[in-house]
Amino acid sequence: MIPVLTLALLRARGRLISLSIGVAVFMFLVGLSYAAVDQNTVRELYESLPPALKALSGASDIGSPGGYLGSTFIHPVPLVIQGAIAISLATAPARDLDSGLAELILSRNLSRRAWLAAHSIATGLSLLLVGLAATAGALVSILVVEDLGSIALADLAKVGVGTLLTFFSIGGIALLCSAVIRSGARAIGWAAGITMVLYALNYLAQVWKIAEPLGPLSLFHYYDPGVILSRGELDARDVVVLALFGVATTIAAHVVIGHREIAS
Repeated sequence: MIPVLTLALLRARGRLISLSIGVAVFMFLVGLSYAAVDQNTVRELYESLPPALKALSGASDIGSPGGYLGSTFIHPVPLVIQGAIAISLATAPARDLDSGLAELILSRNLSRRAWLAAHSIATGLSLLLVGLAATAGALVSILVVEDLGSIALADLAKVGVGTLLTFFSIGGIALLCSAVIRSGARAIGWAAGITMVLYALNYLAQVWKIAEPLGPLSLFHYYDPGVILSRGELDARDVVVLALFGVATTIAAHVVIGHREIAS
């Protein structure tokens, strides 16, 4: 299993390095911009926005240090970067099935579930690396920008945990798609499509009264970094829901791969 894990990480090393650097720089630059804005002006501007735009920054006070920096974590740039890592790493098994590489690897003394477990671990380690890079970028901005100094490092660590669990869950969806679908392109398409639907569902629940009851069905309902940084607490319910979903989808993927046809 170790060689498969090593190979998966080596194949993704270019993406991991470039995207880790990119997300860290982005988090730092956005945090740095807080030194150039007036809190009251930002708050007044935010209040003047229509609900459809307010929903994009979460439920926190964006004029506060915690709300401002927290909203950076749910900006489309870090969301897309971390989502891309989760989906691209977790759908690697489907691409290997598509190319025939999986048949060569599994001709060795390696079970299907051990093979998939190696890719699961590679996905988790990759998400941890990119998540740490994002948190590091935010941390540097806190250390550099005096106005962000009120944010506790422990609270930033809680955001990191929430971020990791959220994208671990997305990785679980992608891994299940990879176990069910033989085509790599289709597995990526389904995983990306499901993720986009979950994001849209959470957004609609915030801006449309009729859709509000559907909010808890979305993973993103349990992830609001601005609230975590502002209140200094990570809701235990959010942790449990995200962790259970990620574990359940990962287990389901391993069950499916054990019963499906591998050979072309």
